[in-house]
Amino acid sequence: MNCTLCPRACGIDRGIRPGPCHAGPQMHVAAIVAHRGEEPPLVKGAGSGAVFFSGCPLQCAFCQNRQISHHRRGSALSPSRLADYLLDLERMGCSNINLVSATHFAPALAETLSEARRRGLSLPVVLNSSGYESIGTLEMLRPYIDIYLMDVKYGDDHTAARLCRVRDYWDTTRQAVSWCWETAGALREDADGAAAAGLIVRHLVLPGMLSNPFAVLEFVSGLSREIPLSLMSQYDPGFYEGDIPQMHRSLDRSEYAVVLERAAELGFETVFAQDMDCVRSYSPDFQALRPFGDGINLLNAAPDITNENMA
Repeated sequence: MNCTLCPRACGIDRGIRPGPCHAGPQMHVAAIVAHRGEEPPLVKGAGSGAVFFSGCPLQCAFCQNRQISHHRRGSALSPSRLADYLLDLERMGCSNINLVSATHFAPALAETLSEARRRGLSLPVVLNSSGYESIGTLEMLRPYIDIYLMDVKYGDDHTAARLCRVRDYWDTTRQAVSWCWETAGALREDADGAAAAGLIVRHLVLPGMLSNPFAVLEFVSGLSREIPLSLMSQYDPGFYEGDIPQMHRSLDRSEYAVVLERAAELGFETVFAQDMDCVRSYSPDFQALRPFGDGINLLNAAPDITNENMA
């Protein structure tokens, strides 16, 4: 099958060789954890039930998940086996199922979620995405997704071409995020403040304002100021592989402050912000039993570990 799941539309038969996403024909998962490193409405209870998939269509030059996004590390899982893990996350008390960089496995993922629902999964499902998505793939997954956690990484195509070698990121992502807004609407929470449905938009502010954050903010505010905006300061220059001088330093406090001020000026109703010293907390090691220092990776856990210890 010639793959057209992401906007690269590479046409590669992944049964013969991996695509630009570094993924082959089987669904590969690198980590399954009860994770607390997401926005507050997503980490109620035991945390967000995060499933980190191997590979990624975007391949950003500074990805903090490089161990898995740029390589095929992880375990090949059938839809039925992954459904087992999703049900485990619900039994552990997670507040949602959080699918991280998953859409290059969309057909198998749809099968997984359909089976998990048949077997009793009741948690809302989060599609946690780079934003670089095709509408056709989003439509394929639409029956199973409740919450869209969408990055808008760059506010122009020039920067995207330099940092992830795609030339249509800005237009393509605006179309995808607009589709998510029209499909899911504003974020809704349950009585406990846990996210139940809707859209959250993320933007990682890059040093030197290279991500063109003002363009991103203006685009999202043009859709709706009701959309919760997550502005991240966690850029880690240690992951960057490239020759752009600004990218070899950390984000400056004043740069981040200017972006927060602009969000306030535009009137966003909800803005999630990070501390400037949060970088170490968001630099995972996917070879460790606890990739983020919190939840145990269920793929590497001994069968007799209790739910209490897993969380």
